[in-house]
Amino acid sequence: MIARAWRALRTGFAFAVFGLYSLGIFATAVPWVRLVHRDPVDRQLRVQATVNRAFRHFFLLLGALGLARIRVENPEKLREPGVLVMANHPTLIDAVGILGQMPHAVVVTKHDNQTNFFMGGTVRGAGYISNRDSRTMVSEAAARLRMGHSVVLFPEGTRSPKGGLGEFQRGAVRIALEAGRDIIPIVITCDPPTLMKNQPWWDVPDRPFEYTLRSATPIALGPYMEAMEAGEPRARAARRLNAELRELFEKALGLDV
Repeated sequence: MIARAWRALRTGFAFAVFGLYSLGIFATAVPWVRLVHRDPVDRQLRVQATVNRAFRHFFLLLGALGLARIRVENPEKLREPGVLVMANHPTLIDAVGILGQMPHAVVVTKHDNQTNFFMGGTVRGAGYISNRDSRTMVSEAAARLRMGHSVVLFPEGTRSPKGGLGEFQRGAVRIALEAGRDIIPIVITCDPPTLMKNQPWWDVPDRPFEYTLRSATPIALGPYMEAMEAGEPRARAARRLNAELRELFEKALGLDV
């Protein structure tokens, strides 16, 4: 019990540092970028680069505190420009883990994060996309991809249920079809499970968790685009693509298909 309490204390310290870091970005980096750089797109890229460094440092802190062992497989795929990344969402820190590997990227995030006391200013400054309205989300994310920007999203829309996957929202694949961009699936595993949905942060495991980000084989959009050009309704193509995406994650996670 003492060891677990000590681990919970270190976890709380890590999240406190993360919160202060987020406030620091909003209070210093975002205003400085606005002052120095006039172009809105350039401003967002600068803030994204700052977020990338901060999130990478947070994961280094988790390792230094003996809370986690982090492994990233095939990170070079995440660092290419203009990629569409889709990931499962087992823990609270998945967006942090992915964006910490991508120097420039926008993430589709809950609208509440734009008004969050700690993160709101940074979320807005980095140009992250709200999921409040699905049509706006799809068109904005597709437009960013066509501009050559990278986009990260979680098809489940929220954290996964324990030991499984939630329902995949079709807005994710609609973005891929709208932009005609191949999907890079990122398979995330965490052992033992922690920071799950409805699990308080202080409910920590009794050993460091093994956290892995693995880039799976990309899903090519060419066949789907050709099928739509040949007359297949977009809604049907979206259903097929959604099913293929979910099957990939189920197999990669060893779930019953």
